[in-house]
Amino acid sequence: MLYLFCYRGRILQFSTEAQQRLAWIGAAIAVVAYYPRFRHGSHGDVFSEAAACLLRHQSPHHCGDLVYAYPPLYALLMTPLQLFPFWLAEAIWYVILIGTMFASLRLCENLARRLFPGQWSERDLAIFRILSFVLSLKFILAVLENQAYDSVAAVLIFLGVLALIDRRFVLGAASLAVAAALKLTPLIFLPYLLFKGRFAAAGLFTAVFAGLAVLPDILIPSNGEYYVAVWVRDVLMPPFHLDMAATNLVFWVTDTPMNQNFRAAIVRYFTGVHEQQTMAVVLGIMRSRTFAIVLNSVMGLYILGVGLMMLKSRRHDRLIAVDAALLIVSALLLAPVSSQSHFFSLLLPYSLIAAATVRQPSTRLFNAVMLLLSFTLATATSNDAVGRAFTGWALWSSLPVYGTLILVVPLAVLIWTERRQAGDALAPAQS
Repeated sequence: MLYLFCYRGRILQFSTEAQQRLAWIGAAIAVVAYYPRFRHGSHGDVFSEAAACLLRHQSPHHCGDLVYAYPPLYALLMTPLQLFPFWLAEAIWYVILIGTMFASLRLCENLARRLFPGQWSERDLAIFRILSFVLSLKFILAVLENQAYDSVAAVLIFLGVLALIDRRFVLGAASLAVAAALKLTPLIFLPYLLFKGRFAAAGLFTAVFAGLAVLPDILIPSNGEYYVAVWVRDVLMPPFHLDMAATNLVFWVTDTPMNQNFRAAIVRYFTGVHEQQTMAVVLGIMRSRTFAIVLNSVMGLYILGVGLMMLKSRRHDRLIAVDAALLIVSALLLAPVSSQSHFFSLLLPYSLIAAATVRQPSTRLFNAVMLLLSFTLATATSNDAVGRAFTGWALWSSLPVYGTLILVVPLAVLIWTERRQAGDALAPAQS
């Protein structure tokens, strides 16, 4: 709502200062009204306890009763909030998340308008903002409901992408590296920088990422093993080796419907039932040769297809935003864990495709259909409005995975029609 109603009041054609002020007040009321639901989020206690453990020089991954599966750096960044009472720290965190969400929407609009330059009418802006906001609303709310920090990482990604487009490679690489140190999945941008031939930027990315990974050990030395060593050994590695005896992060290899990516979808396909199986059953499936062949084939074909698409955009820096959108989709599909709040970063691909829908008459119908299909599969079939039973069926059937995968098609079209994009964007907008 901040995005739709507050940005200078333009989307509703506010013409007076009083009307604009009213829009800000309405948005503020909505933010305040949502706060009680935010306070019941599922991750606030986890982050607070992890920061407290770090201040006691204990690894947040083996301290306390709650499971912490995030990089040590995030626990370090949460330590300043330990200076405040829990209720105040929670309120500060809420303000930070609202701010980063609004910033993410503005950055994605900026990136979309860079891809489609020229004069945008008020009507075009209104349609674009409504589309991008509505398409992403479920994942925006998921971040708030989980008190997650995906919007913080997303802002860093979008800032990094914008800097790369502006040829500010040092700033871009540094921003992407910070995002990767916080969230890990943005690490996918490192091979992309190498692919683009930006070797100095890739080197800086590596240095910043490595420095931030060990920063908690430098600032608050552990009483035992290095925090980063514990994180790599007990969080990152066991799921890939299927060695669950070495970790308590069992959700990494379960068939839970809350995990929506290639690996989890294929596990659920092999179980063939819409109910969670025992760990022994799931591990048996994942250790089978057939599962390995199917998973590697699916992921290999996907990587090959995206790689071929990006070969065409390699020498076109104006398409960096489209490349970034493909990388975001890929990170979600290829990661071992992708929950609803992680999908917040889909704001960028949704924004770019929404902009193409508005600004490219030649592909408008196609893009609109793709957005509708993606929204239906990823959002409309799994929410409170359709009921718990239908939502459960949709998640067990991995519909969000298909809804995310569909976005690759219009993004590929954006790349393969790049010669017409500038001309269409500069042409007068059609009604």
